[in-house]
Amino acid sequence: MPRAPLVCESKVDGMSRMIFPIGVGLILVLVLTAPVAAQQTVEIAPSRTIALDQERSTDVAPVLSGMVMARSGTPLAVVGDDHVVRLYDIRSGRAVYRLSGHTDWVRAAAFRPDGQVLATAGNDRRIRLWRQSTDALPEELSERDEALAALAYSPDGRMLAAAGFADEVAIYDGEDGRLLRELEAPGGDVRAVVFSPDGAQLAAAGRRGIVRIWNASTGQWIRDLQASPRRICALAYSPDATILASAGEQRTVRLWDAASGRPLGELADRGGKVFALAFCGARTLAAGGSSNVIHLWDLSIGQESARLTGHTGSVTSLVFDAQSGSLISGSFDTTVRIWQVATGERQEEGIVRHYNDALETR
Repeated sequence: MPRAPLVCESKVDGMSRMIFPIGVGLILVLVLTAPVAAQQTVEIAPSRTIALDQERSTDVAPVLSGMVMARSGTPLAVVGDDHVVRLYDIRSGRAVYRLSGHTDWVRAAAFRPDGQVLATAGNDRRIRLWRQSTDALPEELSERDEALAALAYSPDGRMLAAAGFADEVAIYDGEDGRLLRELEAPGGDVRAVVFSPDGAQLAAAGRRGIVRIWNASTGQWIRDLQASPRRICALAYSPDATILASAGEQRTVRLWDAASGRPLGELADRGGKVFALAFCGARTLAAGGSSNVIHLWDLSIGQESARLTGHTGSVTSLVFDAQSGSLISGSFDTTVRIWQVATGERQEEGIVRHYNDALETR
């Protein structure tokens, strides 16, 4: 039984259907003759904007393609097409360090959970490990055959997954960088790779629209999810590891039960390709992409709750800072923006309990 059921709304022939997953393989569908009352969608402006071209008079603003925050809340690492890795103190918005060494577009970055190592990779086919406790040059892992587009550390920091334009996902030792195994990828263009928060699963997806899931510890294949007829660009697990979200060029977000792989629902098209996903608390999902707008979805009722407006280019990266209740976004418009999106977990949990009680009485 999932900890909190997901409710999605769809309309067929003018009627609304509310879908309640109530257990593995069990879905309760209510068809309502009256329209379901829509939740009011609010519009939120950024509380702060960091322009990446204002650090030095000679800087050329980079196209931002990747962003990650240390678990402690600082620093924020930003990467892009100018080959530089920038570190920011997100509280002040100031750049505190620049890391040079890549020779081509840097597309991905990942902090080890302890915050002591930052991994970066991109078109130069090299994974570089920057250790926070030393001023030594970065360590370089063995060169890959193709460009890299995605990196992810396991929650315990023992593994680093890397994927890109080759037909495998490489798994490295999180401490010494040894290659542990290579997993057959779902195609030769993987844009997203992510470990589940409980460390049980590893998921990857890309051009073929297939989400492939493995046992993270053993590398054993678990299942494939045919999530889209088009490229998938983003994956995200809920904090409790019960829901997997996938999205990309098809412009809709699909939701999956992480344990069984069964579909839970689909969030409506909001007019753009989706390049980034991030959970903001237990049941709030942020999605950004080519529409330049970030949409917040309340998954407890399956409706959009807020729109974050201000970017003037595609949103490529999203990071949620649980400590401050802030969502941080990066964009092709060469800015990082911070949004106050505290979702009110107490209110959200109350909604979930309401649906739980309703289901138990049926």
